[in-house]
Amino acid sequence: MIAQSYTMHHGFKTILLLFTVLTLAGCSSIPIASKRGKLQTIAFYNTEKLFDTKDDPETDDDPFTPDGEMEWTEERYKLKLQNIATVIAGIGGKNGPDIIGLSEVENRQVVDDLLNTSPLRRSGYSVIHQEMNDEQGLDLALLYKPRAFKPVSVEFIKINFRESGYTSRDILQVKGELQGELVTIYVNHWPARGRARSSKRDDQRLQAAAATLRQEIDKQQKADPNAKIIVMGDFDVEPNASVLEKTLNATGRPDPAYPTELFNTHYLLFVNGRGSYAYQGDFQMLDQIMVSKSMIGPKEGLEYVRGSAKIYNPVAIKYTLGRYRESPKGTYSGTVYRGGYSDHFPVFIQVRRSR
Repeated sequence: MIAQSYTMHHGFKTILLLFTVLTLAGCSSIPIASKRGKLQTIAFYNTEKLFDTKDDPETDDDPFTPDGEMEWTEERYKLKLQNIATVIAGIGGKNGPDIIGLSEVENRQVVDDLLNTSPLRRSGYSVIHQEMNDEQGLDLALLYKPRAFKPVSVEFIKINFRESGYTSRDILQVKGELQGELVTIYVNHWPARGRARSSKRDDQRLQAAAATLRQEIDKQQKADPNAKIIVMGDFDVEPNASVLEKTLNATGRPDPAYPTELFNTHYLLFVNGRGSYAYQGDFQMLDQIMVSKSMIGPKEGLEYVRGSAKIYNPVAIKYTLGRYRESPKGTYSGTVYRGGYSDHFPVFIQVRRSR
């Protein structure tokens, strides 16, 4: 993850806050979102190593077995499932999200076990999942309620890494009908940055992921400039990172005069010092949701409800005392079992038809 000086980090955020406020003021001509149309909640959650207790000889999951370093027992696994399910069920209201992307789930059985817990058993979620070529064996999945979202195509996009022999999770692309309109959802969990010889962080892997995703979005926007696109995930960097702003072309600028840009709905939260993850007490906005400019104040059709971008962080899922106060309460701290939820908070937005 990112290690930065607290002072430099927050000083820069102050500058970004001024920039964002001025940008939003300059976009005051954007029409206020219509109150018509049912709100749909779309979320993303990094579940923090949601492993089962079985050893998979094809992956590096040995620590997460009963005899492994983490002493990952069936009892701990079931509590983790219950905890994660409780969080999901509360996102965006009493019925939970209509669509949620998950990262760090080991396999389809883990997802099925999650949906079989008491908080989610009657949720009616369907699942999109495929085994991915990740070293630890951790995958992505998309849960959706069929009454809200009707998938029409699914693709798992390989990232073109330049490193010989290196592989990581695919990008999950799902196209489907949401409130009568075709929308494309991309679920991401980008690889952690490597460390260069100079001890600085090496962004090559992130650049490869961003370039792969941007190429897909460019193809869509070339075929249909008004394509409705939602990008979610754990990007391992904050919204102001060059790999997001320049390579992916995702910014905190909602102005539709820049139609090929993605609008990073969690940019302002980042500027205000909020975050979905905490590193040594410094909150970082690693989990984000972005939308195409075609979803910003359209005359009609599916729109992002401005101001709806949130971090879901109820008191129950964070530390309330001590050094890590307000931080996500994870399952482990190093190898010490905490019995918590995840070391990330979920993030979400809401959308609806404007007319």
